[in-house]
Amino acid sequence: MKQIFAFLFIITGFCFVKAQTTYQQVYTILQSNCATSNCHNNIDMAGSLDLEGVGANPTDKEDNVHANLFKVVPGNTVAASKDNYRVYPGDPYRSFLFRKISDGFSEDNPLEAGEGSHTIESMGLSDYDKEVIRQWIVYGARSGADDADLNLVTDFYANGGIESIPAAIAPPAVGEGFQIHLGPFFIPPGAEVEFLTKYETLLTQTTEINKFQTEMGSFSHHYIVYLYDSNLGSFDPNTVPYGLRTNIGFDGKSFVLTEQYSNTLETPEGTAFKWQPNTILDLNSHYINYSSTQIMKCEVYLNVYTQDEGTAIQEMRTQLVPNQNIPIPNDGQEVTFTSDLSIPSNFKLYIWGAVAHTHKYGTDFNLYHRNNDGSKGDQLYDAGCANGVPGCAVEDYDYKHLPFRYYEPFLPINLQQCIIAEASYVNNGPVSVDWGLTSNDEMMLFIIFFLTDTSGLNLETGINNHLIKDAEVLFYPNPMSNKANIEISGIKNGNTTFNVIDMKGSLVYTQNFEHLNQSTINLDSKAFNPGIYFYQLIQDDYSMTSGKFVVSK
Repeated sequence: MKQIFAFLFIITGFCFVKAQTTYQQVYTILQSNCATSNCHNNIDMAGSLDLEGVGANPTDKEDNVHANLFKVVPGNTVAASKDNYRVYPGDPYRSFLFRKISDGFSEDNPLEAGEGSHTIESMGLSDYDKEVIRQWIVYGARSGADDADLNLVTDFYANGGIESIPAAIAPPAVGEGFQIHLGPFFIPPGAEVEFLTKYETLLTQTTEINKFQTEMGSFSHHYIVYLYDSNLGSFDPNTVPYGLRTNIGFDGKSFVLTEQYSNTLETPEGTAFKWQPNTILDLNSHYINYSSTQIMKCEVYLNVYTQDEGTAIQEMRTQLVPNQNIPIPNDGQEVTFTSDLSIPSNFKLYIWGAVAHTHKYGTDFNLYHRNNDGSKGDQLYDAGCANGVPGCAVEDYDYKHLPFRYYEPFLPINLQQCIIAEASYVNNGPVSVDWGLTSNDEMMLFIIFFLTDTSGLNLETGINNHLIKDAEVLFYPNPMSNKANIEISGIKNGNTTFNVIDMKGSLVYTQNFEHLNQSTINLDSKAFNPGIYFYQLIQDDYSMTSGKFVVSK
């Protein structure tokens, strides 16, 4: 009987989704479980919340319920003190309605003393019902049509799929920062999606940011954090809709952070980013589903670690430098483009870090000092070498995991010593490509993290000296059909781990090292299914280097 019921639920679920908008299905769930149970009807309103929405006709009732939820401060004073709304569009984890019905479904922002218990009615909600409500909020909690595809949600909860992140990371301790959870959103087999979503930090004072911790799936192409900057014109972020959107606009935004894999980025001692009160972010997640059969559930966690204003001596800044003029013919021949970083006259930068970005046709990306006569000088960055440090014996360019190079001490750059960027591509695809947002297009850009002054900093001990920049991994043969040798050099003091992750994002092998200068691992292909795997060498939560290998049997 249970199997028959489940089958009928799946069939009717698909029909139901096609007939109704996401909100109409949410409204039906609320009516069936909350409004008719003498709890949130128009007469008996727990928390003064009417989910019956008495009106002249059913449409009015739907509108009234939406008005009772959308950006309405909850009657519970503890939840209100956390800046919750009953429904915070785009953010289920600051939505008191979702938190009240989660009851173990989501670990984000659990209920605390004074917020009551999970509603009795939530016991009647399935995980599918809770996900429908979450998806409605993630996509902006609109009363009309949205972009949520509940057919994918139905299929995922009926048949399973790929979890991009096996488990959530713990948020910062109280008083040390906050966590931002983007998603989840669901994408079909063989698809890729790039979403942005507006996030209001609700900061009440100028705040310093000294560390970012990002957790995302191995199928994530990138995660980028932008900041709406009042110094960039009169663009009003309040005009940007809440929830996931595909409109990739750059108006009024400055760059903050980019990651292509899970990582922790901590600024040098004495430095920090500075965010103003009520800073609004724009979060950009790009996922690719390489599976041909399974739906993927995509999400990203970002921990933002904060400190009081005045703790840092110097402010960390960032700059994204794109070259959008990159026509690449599909003739299989390597083509190279160059671009310069221009800075104002008599201005000086002190670069802490640099990272580059291309898509799948990229074969190399280098940064150089520019000499006074415009020619290339010393090489500053090589994306084909471990940690971006030029001079490796064998280059391994992996566009999905380009390295972040740290400079110790800071690298001074002035107008005469500007930077030349040089990127190469080989297009063996079906068509010529140019600058674009999908993995079938191309990009050429690099990002620098810098200061405008180093006064007061201890440049000998304050620049993340605990990071090991000369660690390397030599993996051979690759592809592996029988056995493979992995030679890891440059490991020094610290807790170091070598991890292997499969295409589903699952950890399939791990090896720990302590206080070793060189180590060797022997892998047997019998322990792996044929396919593509990613490896990552991590020390003290920092990614030292990463790569990929293929198992063929």
